[in-house]
Amino acid sequence: MSKINSKLKCSFFLMLLSLVFVACSKNDSDFIVSQESDDINTIVNAKLIDIENSQEIEVTTDYIKDKWEKALKEEGFNVKLDKFQILETVDETDQSTLYFLKTTSTDGTIQTGAFIYKTEKDGVYKLGGKTCTCEGCPTGCELQVNGTKCSCSSCPGPNRSCTKTETILIDPD
Repeated sequence: MSKINSKLKCSFFLMLLSLVFVACSKNDSDFIVSQESDDINTIVNAKLIDIENSQEIEVTTDYIKDKWEKALKEEGFNVKLDKFQILETVDETDQSTLYFLKTTSTDGTIQTGAFIYKTEKDGVYKLGGKTCTCEGCPTGCELQVNGTKCSCSSCPGPNRSCTKTETILIDPD
């Protein structure tokens, strides 16, 4: 009888230990903040959508590169985007957490991005209409967010400038 109790206790302990391990290792976060990646799926654990012509489009790495590279080209910048990063900040009005998808050009001279907003659907976020771009030097001129505001750090050294551009699209929905 003692051997059976001992085996049951051991089995129960192992089952409990494995349950704790699974619960602790589960990643409930929708985003991996501050990690740089060349693939959005590596840092976004939720569904990210964009709305174009009243159509819901799932955002992929290729989709966002194409969209933002075209927008930058219209502004006179012919660059390729290759690194993505999620930034986290706090809304200054209601203290809620905000997320921002940032990308950097291959030469490091341009960083651009947009805020990401939670939708009413669980695990679904929408790419925002406000974009921010910092253009200047490959070291410095870092795109940063603080609350709902974007800023650019300065370029090191004399006679080097960093320019910030903000675009706000009015959402018809």
